[in-house]
Amino acid sequence: MYSVSNSVQSYLNLKTTNAGLMQRIGGLEEEIQVYKKTLENLSDQIRPDSIRLGVEKSNYHYIPARVTYNQVSGINNFITLDKGSKDGVTEDMAVITADGIVGVVEIVSRNFSRVIPVLNAGYHPSCMIKNTRVTGALFWDGKDPRYVHLSGFPSHATYVIGDTIVTSGYSNTFPEGVPVGVVEEAFKHKNEVDNSLKVRLFTDLSVLKEVLIIHNPLREEQIKLEKGVSEK
Repeated sequence: MYSVSNSVQSYLNLKTTNAGLMQRIGGLEEEIQVYKKTLENLSDQIRPDSIRLGVEKSNYHYIPARVTYNQVSGINNFITLDKGSKDGVTEDMAVITADGIVGVVEIVSRNFSRVIPVLNAGYHPSCMIKNTRVTGALFWDGKDPRYVHLSGFPSHATYVIGDTIVTSGYSNTFPEGVPVGVVEEAFKHKNEVDNSLKVRLFTDLSVLKEVLIIHNPLREEQIKLEKGVSEK
């Protein structure tokens, strides 16, 4: 027959088991918090404060920013970012995403900056076919925001559909090798000698949310040299 003492003992055993279980759960929660903190620290280490692009030993620092306004339906589109002069942003800084090119800073206020994207008929950054290094100018025809065109390179230049287009580095704004897009079609406009390539952009500018503003610490020195102004 089941006695009262057995009931008491069962209750005490259950209480002890529950206490041990709660203690174990508490320990697991502490471990989870430790793992979370470790992951956060690793993420901070993986997220560097500079991007190494182009020529070796050329460091391009970047400033993360969020898009506050974005236009892709016009001919002369522009983008507004939430970072300005107080954050170190200046005119003519390059703007990219993790996928590739976006545009260049045009105007800066204290808290905001206005960007001319590649989807702007007045902006023609120098780019090249990655495999052959044949250069041309990027341009926007005001139609499909997924595509731009690379024009102005010789008709005898070698290329294939599927070639990758990157920035040429022939400017003091963009470093060499920033991804632009992939060639999907080649054509020649009437009365033109040079070929044009239809390029699908790697960056989807229609859903742009976060970008990186590139700061080239050697830009001023390069500009002075190109203008013939000596450093003293």
